[in-house]
Amino acid sequence: MLRTALLASLCAVPLHAQDGGQLYTLYCSACHGADGKGATGGQFPPLAGSPWVLGDAARAVKVVLHGLHGEVEVDGRTFNLEMPPQGAILPDDQIAAILTHARSSWGNKAEPVSADFVKATRAASADRKGPWTAAELLKLHPLPASTPPIANLLSQVYQGEWQRLPDFSTLKPGNIEEEHDGKISIAKAGFTELFGMVWQGDLTAPEAGEFRFRLDADDGARVLLDDKEVVKVDGIGPMDGSRAKEGKIKLTAGAHKLRVEYFEYKGQEGIALSWRGPGIPSWRNLSDKPPKTGPDPIVIGPQNGRAVVYRNFIASTTPRAIGIGFPGGVNLAYSADNLAPELIWTGAFMDGSRHWVERGQGNQPPAGESIVKLSGTPILPKEARFRGYKLDPAGNPTFAVQIGGLTLQDSWKPTDAPDENAATRQPALQRRVSLKGSGSGLELLISDQSESKVFDDQEVSFADRFFIHTEGVVNLINRGGKTYLKLLPGETATFDYRWNR
Repeated sequence: MLRTALLASLCAVPLHAQDGGQLYTLYCSACHGADGKGATGGQFPPLAGSPWVLGDAARAVKVVLHGLHGEVEVDGRTFNLEMPPQGAILPDDQIAAILTHARSSWGNKAEPVSADFVKATRAASADRKGPWTAAELLKLHPLPASTPPIANLLSQVYQGEWQRLPDFSTLKPGNIEEEHDGKISIAKAGFTELFGMVWQGDLTAPEAGEFRFRLDADDGARVLLDDKEVVKVDGIGPMDGSRAKEGKIKLTAGAHKLRVEYFEYKGQEGIALSWRGPGIPSWRNLSDKPPKTGPDPIVIGPQNGRAVVYRNFIASTTPRAIGIGFPGGVNLAYSADNLAPELIWTGAFMDGSRHWVERGQGNQPPAGESIVKLSGTPILPKEARFRGYKLDPAGNPTFAVQIGGLTLQDSWKPTDAPDENAATRQPALQRRVSLKGSGSGLELLISDQSESKVFDDQEVSFADRFFIHTEGVVNLINRGGKTYLKLLPGETATFDYRWNR
């Protein structure tokens, strides 16, 4: 009742087009986002650059008046969310103001919508009893022709019985078809079992950078760009998201040769492919069926030169892990259970979507690459207790552990490590470990994965996966396939972790 009264009082106030931004914030931004890109990381349809907003204004007016039900495709993505009708709540001038704002914001450039136009559209559709479907609206108000997602797309069909992806280059295709809509589809296969298809075309990267591809299939498929395999789902199985795979590749801006291979054994059939990357902020479908996906990534990383902390569940470490994303593309996960650094990696830090959208369960893996598992076991005596951590002004952590009368301080920050010729430097993590108080010395576990091997006079190697560049005297001990650091009270050891190139 309070909400109804509030809305009624708002509607009683005559607002004009210049108030469209305020009205949009009040009624629309919770779903479509303040930036028009869709709220919660793009989980709702974007309005920025959307042909549903641009072009024929009657289409957008009818959506606002009567709502929208069922699947709708926007920017290559399929959404199936209910758009509630607003015609009984919003008067004509407010609808006009909101749509004028949406059609002229976030890079959109379309004619304003007048209150008289909304009034006429309302009268013309007064008999409408329920929400529209996308098909109904597009029959009345077609979207402008769009560039196909894959240019010059051709498909070839093969007959055969396979349970793994065959070498299609050794097989003779049957019919060859032009796929004018530019989407991967098995609609023209002509078979439902024991067949394969290959699609070839040109995929244009709008900007240079790293692109990600999601692939699912019943039964097997793989994607190649410029003859390089990007992602593959092989063998026999359903297309229900359980077998879906994701791959990534760095591309230059411009067109690249795309090849998609697929085979169907028996039973159900289908293939789904989407991509995203620079210039493509949300997943865009390259097939007529979208892959089943979770929420869009929420990138977590350092801000304004300051390290960032992530305290949710991180894969390959313990529940009380503390993730630190440093500037320069180096990252750390410290276990407050095992009192040890357990993971280091390069590149992106974490994707927060699993735990920040609808509080998803499970462990989130690091978002970057070159992930190194340092250890996975307790490294100190049983009486050792975690005493928390402090952050310096740059966000760099110092972890504190008490062992009887001793206090261990374990500090981390980003740095650079020289290459073999000391001609260039690469991102690295500097660790400074000090022991204070009274008592006997400690053997601090450095790696339970491998023993250290001398690389040169200042570096040791760990199975060639990572290196430690030492400064001063660092007393490393190998025993039982593990590496320990010997530390006495009053001593400090400083060394850098770097990755094998």
